[in-house]
Amino acid sequence: MLLARFWHSRAPRHLLAWGLVLGPLLASLQVLPAPKRELVLVRLLLSLSLLALPIYAHLWLLTHWLERGRRQLYAGGLAIVLAAGTLLDGVPARLHLTIPEPVLRFSDASDVANAAFRLGFALLLTTGLHYMWRGITSHFQLKELRAQQLETELSLLKAQVNHHFLFNTLNNFYGLSLAAPEQMPEALLQLAGLMRYQLDSSRQRTVTVGTEAEYLTNYIGLEKLRLRANARVEFLADLPHPHRLLAPLLLLPLVENCFKHAIDPDGPTLIRISLTQTATSLTLQTHNSVPPHFRPMPSGLGLPNLRARLAQFYPGTRHCFRIEATATHYTATLLLALA
Repeated sequence: MLLARFWHSRAPRHLLAWGLVLGPLLASLQVLPAPKRELVLVRLLLSLSLLALPIYAHLWLLTHWLERGRRQLYAGGLAIVLAAGTLLDGVPARLHLTIPEPVLRFSDASDVANAAFRLGFALLLTTGLHYMWRGITSHFQLKELRAQQLETELSLLKAQVNHHFLFNTLNNFYGLSLAAPEQMPEALLQLAGLMRYQLDSSRQRTVTVGTEAEYLTNYIGLEKLRLRANARVEFLADLPHPHRLLAPLLLLPLVENCFKHAIDPDGPTLIRISLTQTATSLTLQTHNSVPPHFRPMPSGLGLPNLRARLAQFYPGTRHCFRIEATATHYTATLLLALA
């Protein structure tokens, strides 16, 4: 927390930067005799103080004029800063140990050129550091905003599952209560477990593989209530390490798509879902038949949200996601490298 406050506060960062500049210079003065060391120290501190004036004036010009499109004002201000800074560069050289003489005068043109070069180099260096720091902070701010966006999308996904799925499930419960009331207690327990998991996972960044698999089991069990007799659903879970961690609700979109797109009201339906685990990875594979007259709809939140969350929580080679689609079958495979 303290470190985060430090990097977000401008004054401590600038003090640290000036300390890094001044530290080696002070260390190099230790080889000088005491009287001369004092004079050089005074000149050094005065030089850095006078150098800081055009540097901070230029940073002000950058943020208030150049970045706001006032290029002509910036050019004029930069010329004034360069001229004033070059003149101020001659002050420390005119100071003596006992009698200060802040005379703004140079011995020849080469002194002016050297002063202007030193000041120009300092302005270029600080400008580069300024925009480099801004780029770094912008990068992390974008990552933070993206993470917040993903959390919002996950909340929307949960809301979508809650509304649509709960509506369908309650309709299925009505039919089940008439046709097979003895199955109602188990179905209600499955729904309760599913709702409890969604509530708990909304407060956590990670869940265990075992709880995610239990959630999928309840989801599949409730979805099977609305299937016809000619539908076949197979679910295999081989999880030797159920306590490993993963992001919540990461597997749901692929399982949900099976039931959303595979149901054929006339012909047979086949859905195969396998969840297997090794010591270092987790693999989900979903396979479903495609009805003859199925027309794919534009993708909703499910798959885009899944791809974004994979890039966020399992970047690069930590995940592999591929889809194989034909006119009759649809297969999706997701491989996650578990930490």
